[in-house]
Amino acid sequence: MPAGLFERGNAYQQGRPDYPPTLFQWLAEHSQAHHRALDMGCGSGQASRALEPFFQQVIGADISLGQLQGAPGSASHYLACRADQLPFAPHSLDLIIAAQAFHWFEQAGFLREAGRTLKPGGLLALISYGVCQVEGLGNLIGDFHDQTLGPWWPAERAQVVAGYPGVNPGWPSVPCADSTIERHWQVQDMLAYLDTWSALVQARRAGQQPLATFSDTLRKAWGTGRRQVHWPLCVVAWRRP
Repeated sequence: MPAGLFERGNAYQQGRPDYPPTLFQWLAEHSQAHHRALDMGCGSGQASRALEPFFQQVIGADISLGQLQGAPGSASHYLACRADQLPFAPHSLDLIIAAQAFHWFEQAGFLREAGRTLKPGGLLALISYGVCQVEGLGNLIGDFHDQTLGPWWPAERAQVVAGYPGVNPGWPSVPCADSTIERHWQVQDMLAYLDTWSALVQARRAGQQPLATFSDTLRKAWGTGRRQVHWPLCVVAWRRP
């Protein structure tokens, strides 16, 4: 495996905000059984590890070996596979989640596989968070996201920012109130997070370094202290008939 893939897995693990514990409590409360949960598109296993207290077995799956090898050791099991070709028996999963990942999947195939592998009454949840806001900085991050990086975002990015509107496997929905992820970060924390954005990967492949230019602007605006950062968190969920 190229070293860069492993390094990106580590950077993703260190730079991304984690999810609030209340999210996983909600998932557990709305799961009818707690034997096996799948975190598809798990990356470095952030959400997988958070599910461990609630399920007998948690499996994190991702198509990227580099991301999986960046996952810290835990009770979760990890495997490399495609979202539209899940290596599980029919009716063998109680919960499937995709956290900030569904937009990368072959979506019709994944929904079909979710229907095949979930037990009747099993829960499917798509989790996403949009563009963050930083206390006192107005729309500085939003403008960098929308304008500077606009040409480099894949078309699928719009889905995750909007919370996956229009996705419907044809099952009864399970409403979940929207909430937020909140952190108190220093500027280096924000820069590490921005460096995980896929648009920057694409820009660098084209020989561009937009974060290098933006970092000076951000440091001057941010100052030396911590600022509150919050992301809108959205969960759309359905129960398999």
